Amino acid sequence: MTLRYALFAVLSLWAPAALCAIGEGPLDDMEQQEVELVREEGEWRRWTLVPMFSYSAFNKGRESWQEESMDIYYQPVKTFVAGGGVDVLNRPPSGTDILYSAMASWYPWSFLELHGEISLCPDADFSPNQIYRGGFQYQAMPRLGLLFDYDQLNFTGGDISQVRPGISYWFNDATFLTLRYARGWAFGDLDYNYYSAALNLGDMPGGGRLTLGFAYGTDPDIEFGTNTTSLSNAYIYTLFYNQPVTRDLNVFAGLQYVYRLDEDDTAELYQQLTPTIGLIWKF
Repeated sequence: MTLRYALFAVLSLWAPAALCAIGEGPLDDMEQQEVELVREEGEWRRWTLVPMFSYSAFNKGRESWQEESMDIYYQPVKTFVAGGGVDVLNRPPSGTDILYSAMASWYPWSFLELHGEISLCPDADFSPNQIYRGGFQYQAMPRLGLLFDYDQLNFTGGDISQVRPGISYWFNDATFLTLRYARGWAFGDLDYNYYSAALNLGDMPGGGRLTLGFAYGTDPDIEFGTNTTSLSNAYIYTLFYNQPVTRDLNVFAGLQYVYRLDEDDTAELYQQLTPTIGLIWKF
């Protein structure tokens, strides 16, 4: 639903064989840009600041959306990260929502990472009033990671919950594939499925990373011109590139395309194109 949910889901504290789940799901909109808080030898940067901006254009006369977010992470030790963030989502004609979030990621052992997140939206027009997330990444084998997440979204008109198991397989120290399946339950009487895959290609020119993603399944969405959440199937394609500029500064840009079907899966509801830009600054 916002850029930053996917951001925190890919936090990685150690390298090179880190478990970098992209964390995409029906409520993440597949923005998969990574923030790698790498477990470095010797001194490391304790603070990471991540501003981002996205703009969504639609066909069929729908008004454009935009989102700005600012996240800050603090890493007091190499095995723990805590952070907070603010998202400003402008979605006419429904209005503007501001989400405030807190999150943490912890490695009790080198092979296990635990993470959690809480987000609150006072006076929500179209966003959940509260979002609770939690999960883990477990390194089952040297190149195989097992992933699991649970999400709870509380809307004024009802709740959505989902479980998201997955796997990450590393072909080498820089390239890996992540597969996810989501099973969700919405508003007490609906259930849905969602499938996604992302290929992360490291060692690009200049140390860049290219992420290619695809997802299909039921994707909760706000009905155009209302504050009602609906369920409909969507095809989602993403392309992101992360480029280091200096040791402590990365810039990234991405593009997401959504082809959404109506609730009967018989016709196009709309198409959406979302470019995203941002930077990652460690200090």
